[in-house]
Formats: sequence, structure tokens, C-alpha cells
Amino acid sequence: MTSTKIGGVAGLALFLLCAANFLDAMDVSTIGVALPAIQAELGLEPNVLQWAVSAYVLGYGGFLLLGGRVADIFGHRRVFLWALGIFAAASIAGAFVDSGPTLIAARLIKGIAAAFTAPAALALLLSVFGEGQARAKALGLFASTGAAGFVLGMVLGGAVTVFTWRATLVMAAPVAILVLLIAPFVLPPDKDSGRSRASFDWAGAITITPGLLLFVFGVTNASAAGFAAPLTWGPLAASIALIVIFLVVESRHHDPMVPLSIFRRKKLSHANVVAALFQGVYVGFQFLATLYYQHVYGWSAFATGFSFALGGACVMFLAPRLAGVAQRNGTTKVMAIGVLLQAIGYVFWVLAIGRFDPVALVIITQLFLGLGYAATYPSVQVAALADVEDDKSGLASGLLFASFQIGGGIVLAAVSAIFTAAPGFSWEPYIAGGAFVAALAVVTTLIAAVGPRSATSRVPSAVPQAAE
Repeated sequence: MTSTKIGGVAGLALFLLCAANFLDAMDVSTIGVALPAIQAELGLEPNVLQWAVSAYVLGYGGFLLLGGRVADIFGHRRVFLWALGIFAAASIAGAFVDSGPTLIAARLIKGIAAAFTAPAALALLLSVFGEGQARAKALGLFASTGAAGFVLGMVLGGAVTVFTWRATLVMAAPVAILVLLIAPFVLPPDKDSGRSRASFDWAGAITITPGLLLFVFGVTNASAAGFAAPLTWGPLAASIALIVIFLVVESRHHDPMVPLSIFRRKKLSHANVVAALFQGVYVGFQFLATLYYQHVYGWSAFATGFSFALGGACVMFLAPRLAGVAQRNGTTKVMAIGVLLQAIGYVFWVLAIGRFDPVALVIITQLFLGLGYAATYPSVQVAALADVEDDKSGLASGLLFASFQIGGGIVLAAVSAIFTAAPGFSWEPYIAGGAFVAALAVVTTLIAAVGPRSATSRVPSAVPQAAE
């Protein structure tokens, strides 16, 4: 099922996949501004409250590689529908949570479901659209909805928290159910892959999945307890051991879950590094800005969430167009310009806080960050899939999404540690954390700028090819 333009059944399929992608990304950030209300009603300790956010990231980041490979082997549409159904059920269950453990469980299950939905959705998009600008435009729309979902999650979370914090958990359910009702009649059927199922790499799955879970758990715990805490370095050490075992297993398996040769693809590897860094920097900034706007300016949850709306609007409207620009002019160039714009925004924020009108500070910062995010996110996604075959598209998507999640966790832990330690060195916490974010953004710009370039802009029939 391919299409040379977006419209008809292909257009409807794209709409459904984008809707699911928006929900997956939105749930990463939507609950953040509702934490004070959750704490007030459920009486949670701060260390437990943190996991209302982190549980989703734990499930999402920990299961992405498994989700991508399972989708490749057992069928992209089948995995997409089952995972989205579980996501919807967990969203509805969120309306009835009455304690910290039930809240965390609901968030964890949603994260795991998203880890299977996201790579399957992107792989389905590649099946629906053929070569050329139709696929580039579809990838741009898909990337823009994911980026907008993450950026606008706080805006939507702040808006519904005015009524009840439980709405932040359940509001994804109606959309997910609607997609489930229509998708079986629109999405392309799965190809038979019975031979691959028989040789599924279970040894790889049972080493990399807990390895990633422990890694995400460790870096998430580090943001609250520090790297010296046993629940930080213990899981991190165990994760490293499991990942080493995984690499040994994959090097010897005849049909590995993650063929190690995939890491020799320069575009994919470069895109993953840039994705981890630029997303991590943005998550770290979001952490600092949210605290600053609420604690220093005294803004409400709704006002704080709304302060990110301009950036989200830039992403939503510009990312599809900039994906086409990246296809024509080179993903390396566009992602470098995008990260540079973000770096300028972070530097401005650090220099301007306490010296600038709050509204003007937010508007100027969000313009730079929104434009930068709109250029970087789709460019990274197009580059990551530029030289990957259809039967590995789910895996490549899983690697990319895992880079986003892991990068966000690592940088957030570092920013949190700097923010907490700053007073002991007589530093202003927000300046110290913001300076680290800005410096890392500059480094990311340099890394993005030295990405691979190719001499041709030809787009193969199987995968999108970005002119580098």
C-alpha cells in the first residue's frame, strides 16, 4: 500500500498514526504540572511523587528496543493495535487510582504500551508512503505531532488540572479508542513473518530489556538522590553488565534482535547521538524553567504550562515544512541550524532571568526554542531512517526513540545534580543549571554540524533518503 501524495486512505492512515504519536509524546510531560495537586490529594512523599512522571519514562525507554523488534517480526499493524489498546485501558484506569502505587503502575503500563506503539507507528508510515516528497511530507507531519505532543503536554496538563489532575491521565483514552476503531480498516495488513518468529532472539530480549530498564531507573533516581545513592549506582552497574552480555549474545546469534551492524550506519548513529543530546538539553531546560516560573514568578500550573505554548505552536506548524527542507538541502545542515537556534535561546534565558520582563523573556526564549525544535526533530528522524530497510524500520525507530528517552534522563539527572549542589559552591542554582544546559547545547551544535554527508539526493523506494 503506497501513495505518491497525501490524501484519501493514505491521508487517513497518516492522521491516525500521527494521533497515536502525539498521545505517546504528550504523556511524557503532561502530568508534570499536576504534581502539586496529586500530592495534595494522595499525600505522597516527594520521592514517590517523582515516579508519577518517571514511571512512564521508565517503561517507554526500557522497552523501546524490544517494541521495535517485536513489531518488525510479529507485524507492525498487529503490535500497533494491541499496544494502543493497552495504552487506552491504562489511561482509563488512571481515573480510578487512589494511591501512589496504583498511580505509578498505571503510568508504567502506559509507558510500556507506548514503547510498542511508537516504533510500530513509524514503521507503518513507511509502509503506507512510497518514495519522494510524499514520504518526506508524511515524516514531517509525524515528527511535528510527536514534538508538539511533548512540548504541548505541559500546556494541556495545566489546562485540565484546573478541573482535576485525574484528567491528565485519562484524557488520551477517547482519542486512542477512536484510532483503534478506525485503524483496522485503514492501515496496511502485516506481511507473513512466521519463519522469523521461530528464531526470535529471546536471549537478546531478556538481557537488553532489563538492562535498559535498570539504566533508565538509575539515571532517573540520580536526579532525585544523586549518583552516590545505592539505588542509583547499583542499577547502573547491573545495567552495564547486562548490556555487555547483550552485545556478546548479539554477536553470536544467527538472527539477532539488534544486528550490531546497524550501528555502522553513519546517518542512524549520528542521528541517535544528536537526538539524545538535544532532547536531553530541552528536558533539562524544561525542568529549570518550570521551577523558576512557579517558585520565582509565582505562576500557577496553568500559566507555567501555557508559557511553553508558543514553542509548541512553532513546532506544530513549521516541522512538516522543515522536514521537506531537510530532504532537499541535507539533514545535517538543518539539524545543526536547529540546535544552534536552541543554544541561542538557552544562552539568552540564562543571561536574561532576573533582568528581563517575564513575559518578554518567555516569548523570546520560546521563539528560539520552538524554531530550533521544529528544525531539529524532523531532521533527526529523517536522517535516522534514511538508509534503513523496511524489515528493520521498527528497530531503527526504537533506537531513535530510545535515544530521546535515555538522553533526556541522563541530562536531566546532571542538571538536577548541578541545581541541588549549586548553593554549596555559592552559585545561583538557576544560573548554574542554565549555564550547563547552554554549554551542552553549544557542544550539541558542533556534533550536529559534523554529521555525514552524501553526494546524492536520490530517495530509494524502500526508505527515505535525505541529501546530506
